[in-house]
Amino acid sequence: MKEQKLVINQIDFEPRHIFECGQCFRWHKKENNGYIGVFGNNVLSVKKQGKSIVFEGICEDEIKKIVDDYFDMRTDYAKIKHELSHIDEYLATSIEFGHGIRILNQDLWEMIISFIISANNNIPRIQKIIERISKEYGTPIMWKDETYYTFPTKEQLGKASIEDLRKLGLGFRDKYVYETTKKFLQEDITIEKLENTQDVKEIKKKLETLPRNRTKSSRLYFTIWYAPL
Repeated sequence: MKEQKLVINQIDFEPRHIFECGQCFRWHKKENNGYIGVFGNNVLSVKKQGKSIVFEGICEDEIKKIVDDYFDMRTDYAKIKHELSHIDEYLATSIEFGHGIRILNQDLWEMIISFIISANNNIPRIQKIIERISKEYGTPIMWKDETYYTFPTKEQLGKASIEDLRKLGLGFRDKYVYETTKKFLQEDITIEKLENTQDVKEIKKKLETLPRNRTKSSRLYFTIWYAPL
């Protein structure tokens, strides 16, 4: 883990569009109009300065590799937007509105738990619940005299009882998070199998075995598997 900095010129990158669209919950806007977030074992500050994007933080690997992977920098978004904008006026308007969005390559385990938590919830409250879970069960990382916390692994989260989760404000979602964690710990379903399965129908079938609010089934499936395509 070392502190690193990276500056790039990228027009298809608008932090507000990326971090405030609802695809992620661990990025927070700072007073300098930058954002700071935790993903994996990384703490990163992201700020737009003119045509440049400045990344700075503490990373477990080379910062360029981390940024390229997480922010999907190898994908040509300009080409995609150009092609989609010619389909109809509604897509063209949507692309103009969110012209700087990028689909983040988030950790699948964190996504599954986060979107269970998002059932009948709003973004500020989702963020607070996830921060409480991370602080209680995640691993601390120090950067610039501040303590940040990783999202807990299934082993770390497996230490929590339903009552423990309820105290963190999960409400009715506590049992779904608890039961899903146990299912992964027992390896009834694994991240590796989900990531290595090519048949989307099979992926859907596996995701639907997770114990969660029925109203979340289609949204969870769409968010995890269709959004990045």
